[in-house]
This record gives sequence, C-alpha cells and structure tokens, in this order.
Amino acid sequence: MKYTVLRSFTDKYTQKAYYKGNSYPGEKVSKERLEELATKNNTQKKVLIEVVGSSNKADGGNPYGEPADQDGQDGEFPKHTGGPWYVLSNGVKIQGKKKLLLQKQN
Repeated sequence: MKYTVLRSFTDKYTQKAYYKGNSYPGEKVSKERLEELATKNNTQKKVLIEVVGSSNKADGGNPYGEPADQDGQDGEFPKHTGGPWYVLSNGVKIQGKKKLLLQKQN
C-alpha cells in the first residue's frame, strides 16, 4: 500500500524528514509504525499519513477510521480550508469571512 504525508515530520527511527505531499514507504515499515503514523498515537498527536487515493469524506481518509485533524477542528464547522475559503456543514463553500458571518446569522 502507498501512503501520502499529510503533515511534515521526521521519522524517529531513520531520522529522514518527510514533507507534506511526499510519499511514505509503507512497504518498508512495520504495520505498527504505519498505524502509529496514520492515527493520533504518535509524538505529534496528529494524523501524519494517509493511504494514497483514500477519501477524506467518510473516515477522514485514514485506514484506521480516525478522522484527520484539520487545524484542531475535528468535526467543527465551518471548516477553514485555507486562504479566504470556508466549508459549511452542508458542504457549501464560502469565500470570505464577511460572507461566512452573514451566512451564520441566517
């Protein structure tokens, strides 16, 4: 199975740095280590890798069913997706904080 790095980290065993977007060598690593990195059971307490091609909708893109942490907003809406963009709980994308605040008032 192939994995993608979600958050930058340095492997504590090999001292190799992995950066967001890099591939992680899943076939060369123990199942326990993969589980550690794909869940919050690691030193960063964040999901660091995910299976390539997994969907982030149902299970957070994580083969172990734990939702991916996005800026500390597990399950909270609106989600800030970067720049001026926000996603509401109904899936609607809004650009700009002013529009977001107006949407919240309605």
